[in-house]
Amino acid sequence: MPYEQILYPQYRDADPDGLIGLKGAMHYFQDGHTWFMHAYSKGNDVLPEQYSAAWVYTRYRVALRHKMDYTDTLSLSTWMEPYHQPVLANIDYVLRQHGTIAAMGRAETCLISLVRQRPVRFSAIEFPDGVPEDIPNQIPDFIRLEKSAESMEEVYVHTVRVSDLDKSRHMNNLRYVDMFQDAFDSAFWHDFNPSDMEISFLSQCREGEAISVRSRSDADGLHFAALHEDGTLASVALFQSAART
Repeated sequence: MPYEQILYPQYRDADPDGLIGLKGAMHYFQDGHTWFMHAYSKGNDVLPEQYSAAWVYTRYRVALRHKMDYTDTLSLSTWMEPYHQPVLANIDYVLRQHGTIAAMGRAETCLISLVRQRPVRFSAIEFPDGVPEDIPNQIPDFIRLEKSAESMEEVYVHTVRVSDLDKSRHMNNLRYVDMFQDAFDSAFWHDFNPSDMEISFLSQCREGEAISVRSRSDADGLHFAALHEDGTLASVALFQSAART
């Protein structure tokens, strides 16, 4: 069975219109993964100290069906898909409000050795058998994002600060979403009305780095790339609007 939580919608997760959209859904999804792993005593609260390892996301897909308000609680279902590689798995999420699906998503995750900075097998943390479940769902599949910043224009430069960091000492995955959204103003996002997003994390951003945020728009949607100072890619993302999905 999926791991279930009842949540209270929080204004801190809202978009400038006061409602909870894609960004807020991603915050709840990350919380869901955290609670799910904590239930098995295999969360990032204990892994670094016990196994010198941590869960790291490699990509996210989020689809918004409708924005969330404050008149009802949220119901979040979280589970792990059966995995075919011993170092990589998908975590699925379905978020409901008012009896209907408000958002759904999928996160690809792996375990990273904090010493060697390389993936490690799930067996290295004694991950329990029987946790993955094959549950039918409507979650969209991952998109094969173009891992390039070609023909993109720089919008601004983001310097990684201490508020961007997590326990692994690199920029938290959700901060990339903030960084990309900050490339344009609230009026742009109001008109664009994002309803679907995918983001891939290619290399870690660390405190003090100056990250070049670049973007271009085409028929597929709004593309983003984050580049290190040496020109290598840190992340790529695609936002799609309600009119295009």
